[in-house]
Amino acid sequence: MKRRGFLTSATSALFMLPITARAVSGAIATGGDRFRIGDQEFILSDIRAPSAYVLGKTQAPFFTQAMAHLQGFIETTNLEIEDTAPKTRWNARVVKAFGFGVKVTLQEQMLAIGAARVAPQTDDHAFIDHLLEVERKAREGGRGMWALAAYKIVDALNANAAIDGYHVVEGIVVSARATRSRFYLNFGDDYRTDFTASAKSSLYRRWLRDEFDLAALEGAKIRVRGFVVDINGPSIDLTHRRQIEFSDPMKVGVRK
Repeated sequence: MKRRGFLTSATSALFMLPITARAVSGAIATGGDRFRIGDQEFILSDIRAPSAYVLGKTQAPFFTQAMAHLQGFIETTNLEIEDTAPKTRWNARVVKAFGFGVKVTLQEQMLAIGAARVAPQTDDHAFIDHLLEVERKAREGGRGMWALAAYKIVDALNANAAIDGYHVVEGIVVSARATRSRFYLNFGDDYRTDFTASAKSSLYRRWLRDEFDLAALEGAKIRVRGFVVDINGPSIDLTHRRQIEFSDPMKVGVRK
């Protein structure tokens, strides 16, 4: 992906992004994946830390710790900030950020200590793949949030408890089927109640042109990450190819 541009899937228009900026001081973490400098909010791209709000609860487990970790990182160095996507509708800048002169991003640092999870967003697939590897090491080491039951990988056959939260769900794709509007990966025999991951048909066709075929996933054991909603049982909307990981390392070559 170009450093100064981001191609939106909705409009196919090229946005010119603000130039890289340096923040000398005053950055204040407002969560584990966002901070403010003055009136400007910055969101770290391609990761998701525990949220401040979870359906009536005050905050998600490990929210306070994640925010404290990010504050510790940002106040020990001047920040170099690189825009990676257009601003959000709330005018927040979506960025990579790292200590001046050091190309280890805040994203990597937060993932390495288990204070965030990967949430694929940008077109920088190489960066996301690296983040997934950093996350894997933290998860296998039981660091930070990975030591808590709330953030364990969810079994696709028992995913109801994951509804209304961001999770990584793992299971075997029982069937892969297309309809007029969507492509469905079903993880059980009853699509009306079992876990499902689905993508818009337009995305399926685009990914197919790029040699990433959702239909080929039938029978594969995969992990799917995203916000789980209740639509005919627990379901994740696929909007990014890196939401899917192969549990079998031998399958990695299928992913483009």
